[in-house]
Amino acid sequence: MTRLLVGPFNRVEGDLEVTLDIADGRVTSARVNAPMYRGFEQILRGKNPHDALVYVPRICGICSVSQSVASARALADLGGLEMPPNGQHATNVILATENLADHLTHFYLFFMPDFTRSVYAAQAWHAEAERRFAPQTGEQTRAAIAARQRWFTLLGTLAGKWPHTQSIEPGGSTRPIEAAERVRLLSRVREFRAFLERQLFAAPLEQVSSIASEAELWSW
Repeated sequence: MTRLLVGPFNRVEGDLEVTLDIADGRVTSARVNAPMYRGFEQILRGKNPHDALVYVPRICGICSVSQSVASARALADLGGLEMPPNGQHATNVILATENLADHLTHFYLFFMPDFTRSVYAAQAWHAEAERRFAPQTGEQTRAAIAARQRWFTLLGTLAGKWPHTQSIEPGGSTRPIEAAERVRLLSRVREFRAFLERQLFAAPLEQVSSIASEAELWSW
């Protein structure tokens, strides 16, 4: 048996390492460890339960809404609360907005810039990767950052601010959406859709979402 230790992965909020046990060319055991202690569990001890909605989102500056929702759901379970449908809908939309932005963050800002490193300079595709994905100066990187910033204005309306919104509560959202605001939100959705179809996929979203298998993906 061979043991492989991979890490630290430092593009997360607290480093991670992965331990793999390999036998006969197959992974027989995989374990993930977080060696960087952060201590949020200890920070929350002795605090008012509602304080979790302030402290816990600080776990992560990228996915703070995910932490907010997890805290709100935990408090709702603790208090036996059932979120009304409209509150659930508002919370889901806030969470989905951040989740979509995270896809741009990880692809354009965390993943693709690696291909512009000088270690790949001898590769035929390196110059094109630099032109499109170089940090701060890449053509696609700049477009993605602008689209991400515009998309996040939704959370100014839906949740007051981002990151670390305080609008998510165990009973739903404290921020009602007015009719005029819905029109502005829909215009942002159309704008973001246009970015995805023109810049990321170069195809209608319906075509991309209809891909049902790996073979169809490669064919597309």
